[in-house]
Amino acid sequence: MTEGDSPKPKDFAGRLRALRDEVKPAGSGDGGGRDVPQTAAGWVFRLSVELAAGLFVGGGIGWLLDHWLGTSPAMLILFFLLGAVAGMYTVIRSAMALNRDPGDDKNK
Repeated sequence: MTEGDSPKPKDFAGRLRALRDEVKPAGSGDGGGRDVPQTAAGWVFRLSVELAAGLFVGGGIGWLLDHWLGTSPAMLILFFLLGAVAGMYTVIRSAMALNRDPGDDKNK
């Protein structure tokens, strides 16, 4: 391949930008990685991870406080329940976002 066959850098950057604009998914927002999953499996996975994260974080904090304070199961039970409530709250909030009308901007 000779050097004369390669595209000019300005030309390449313009074509790449045009292609990215054309391929940009609908509802991609600001690109912060916080987009809503588009499939049912994506929603199920997201909701289950949110609930499990609340349980594990709450249980872990309670277990560490029990170890540190010597209050055997008291803090574990308390923070496990608080983690469960927090997990259910995030699941409900995410499920409400699923049912929200995409054209309705006042709910954001």
